[in-house]
Amino acid sequence: MKKIRQISAYPVIPNDSADPANQKGNLRRAQVELKKRFERINKAVKQLCRDQKQYQSVAAANSNRMSFWQPLEYFTNDKGELDTRKSDVFIANKQFYSYDISTERYDSINSFIERLLYSEILESLDGRRPQNWFYQSYLSSATQDAIRDTIQSSKNMAEPSVVGDEIAMMVRQLDADAFNPQQINSLNLVYSRVFNEMKGLTDSMKVDLSETLTRGMANGLGIQQLTRDVAKRVGVGFSRAQRISRTEIMGAYRTAQRDKTRQINKDIYGNSPFIQKQLWFSALAMTSRSWHVSRHGSIYSIQEVEEFYSEAANSINCLCNQSPILVNRKTGAVVMQSLIDKMKLQKKAWRVGVARAV
Repeated sequence: MKKIRQISAYPVIPNDSADPANQKGNLRRAQVELKKRFERINKAVKQLCRDQKQYQSVAAANSNRMSFWQPLEYFTNDKGELDTRKSDVFIANKQFYSYDISTERYDSINSFIERLLYSEILESLDGRRPQNWFYQSYLSSATQDAIRDTIQSSKNMAEPSVVGDEIAMMVRQLDADAFNPQQINSLNLVYSRVFNEMKGLTDSMKVDLSETLTRGMANGLGIQQLTRDVAKRVGVGFSRAQRISRTEIMGAYRTAQRDKTRQINKDIYGNSPFIQKQLWFSALAMTSRSWHVSRHGSIYSIQEVEEFYSEAANSINCLCNQSPILVNRKTGAVVMQSLIDKMKLQKKAWRVGVARAV
């Protein structure tokens, strides 16, 4: 069997092995934005708690009080989500308070929390995605980076002596800044999906914060304890928002990369002896999942990559990346085996480092 000619031009290589998609800056900017918004939420709900003092009166002193709710720490499951199971327990408090909680007051608390969360997280009071939702810029940046990286990788690999002059010329003419209608539609679908995820988070937080506050008032907690309990729930919401953010920015990058590679295969490599598959770059960090790192340096079809991310929680918090790599359509031989060899050594070094850390 005739060996495929090796070339030295690689696809776009990560600058940081722990950040294979080069999205660290984009992820950091998104996290900073979320942090600012959740700090405003935290400040506002703390003030809401302090405002309840005007409806407070001392109910009892130095006594135990029967509560029909479990302590706050028992109200969350392993995902940090609210679990409203009830049971009869005693809560020891030095001071208990009584609050005037009318139906109007309860509705007012709910309305305030809903307006606050919808304004800060969704930038929409009616729950519909606004035209220029703040988070779209981070998703758009990831998508554009992916398309540029994919095109640059394709250009690097399309040497005329390997793929022929005609294909090499077609690849050189690819424009990274030209979005076709299909790519625009795909990006809008990403916007809508992520907005719906954030809306689900917002609605969950609305119930969580409202129940935490009103339940604490019903149990006679003081203002300081109410404030601490509600602040904890804001922290849980922030952690969930961070997870959604990391997952979806990386998901937008990988989806755009696969879509662009699929288009190049169809329009340019369709009848040629070559095809671009997916070279897996794992995030070689100490916290990386072993079954993700095991794929580092391996080659997959686009469909195989999509199947992996459709299973279980593989996409959640995943920083792995895939890059197009040129292979022989019939034999599967790789055009740049030297790169694969280097990546296998990287994977071996990661495993040694993890073993030593343990």
